Order: sequence, then C-alpha cells, then structure tokens
Amino acid sequence: MDKVVARLDRIFSVEDIMTPVEVLERGGSIEEARPLFSTYDVVPYPKWGNVEGFFQLGLDKLSYLKPDNLISDTTSLLNMPQLLNQAPFRFVISADKIAGYVHYSDLNKPAMKVPIFVLIQVMEKKLWDKFEMKITERIVREVFPDSALSFITKRDKAIKGNVDIGWTGVFTLPYILRLANHFKATYLSSDQIKSLRLTRNNVSHTGGNLISKQRDVSKLVEVIKLCQAELKSKSD
Repeated sequence: MDKVVARLDRIFSVEDIMTPVEVLERGGSIEEARPLFSTYDVVPYPKWGNVEGFFQLGLDKLSYLKPDNLISDTTSLLNMPQLLNQAPFRFVISADKIAGYVHYSDLNKPAMKVPIFVLIQVMEKKLWDKFEMKITERIVREVFPDSALSFITKRDKAIKGNVDIGWTGVFTLPYILRLANHFKATYLSSDQIKSLRLTRNNVSHTGGNLISKQRDVSKLVEVIKLCQAELKSKSD
C-alpha cells in the first residue's frame, strides 16, 4: 500500500468515530433498556461502572461481552467497514476497559471519509501514471465516441489559455478508470467503476453518506479492497 495511505491508516483510528463510554445511554436491567430501544439497537450494561455486557434490540436477555464484541482503540478506520460488516457493532477497548462503542451507522461520520478519499485518490493517481503519456485524440475518440468532442475541446481551451498540462484534469474518475481498462492497466467491471464513482462522490460532498442502510457496508468493503488491491499491484 502506498506510504501516504499507510500513514493515514495509522493516524485515523476507531477513536475518531466511536461514541465515548461516558456519553452512552446504559441500563441495569432489560426493563431499563426497553425504552431506549426506540433510539438504540444496543444498550450497554450495567448502568454505572465498567461495561460488562449489553442488551440488544429483539433479545430479552443480557449478553456478556466476548472477544468477538471487542476491538482495540488503535484499530484503523480503513479496517472498520469490514469489522462492522462482520458484526453491526463493536465495543472499543483501551487499557483493559471499555472506552467506547461503534455502530455501522458511525461509518457516516466525517472522519471516516478522509482515509477513504485519500485511498481512492492515490489509486486513481497510480493508474493514471501508467497510461497518461499514451493518450492521444485518436484514443479518446475510440474509447469515448459519444463524449470525445467535449474532452478534446476542454483540452484545447487549456492550451489556448496557456494552462495546458496534457490530459491531466480533463477526465473525471469514471473516465480515467475506463481508460485504465483500455490500456490494460486494470480490469474493472462496469459495476466496480460505478461503485468507485458513487463512493468518491459521497466522500467528496459534505452531505453525502457512505452508507444509507446496513447492506451498504459490504459495498464499502468491496470498494476499499478494490483500491487496496490496485495499490498493491505492480507497476508496468
């Protein structure tokens, strides 16, 4: 993985999206937990002191914490989608105590977008560097017959304005990925390109959410794995 992404992987952790234990709504019994289920899927137990277990919506019993419910406070944000795809929530442990709680809905918090945005950007740049110098007007017309004129016109304007830097800045992510396929720098399906485009749009806009329902978590996992695989692949 690129050094920049690896550095971000260390800087941003689950602590940036978790709910601290001090502000969690808690219950000492199932009776105390039931009213809270109108807002929360999980209610930590007991009401005071160290968290030892939890009550879960739809289960009328106390579940004590197990290793599968726990993650370290140093867990990177890029690992969180996969962990929350395996289980909808986790308790965050620090120095042998529960420090917080994280739910798949927390993947929509702003901090989560930073490493994903950088991951996609670095992946895009690596692919672009493989074929940038091979692009010609003929290639553009061949790959994008319906929109080639707009791309060529955009570059012509840059040349006339004395701000030309080749084809850089002419294409958006989906078109760059299609060019990458053309030059065999990668082999992405239409669905994969769509997922990358949608995720990139969501992380780029303030009001965009990475997920809107639980099953979206698996889609986010696929995007992250796809980018990581491209970064690990050898350059030509």
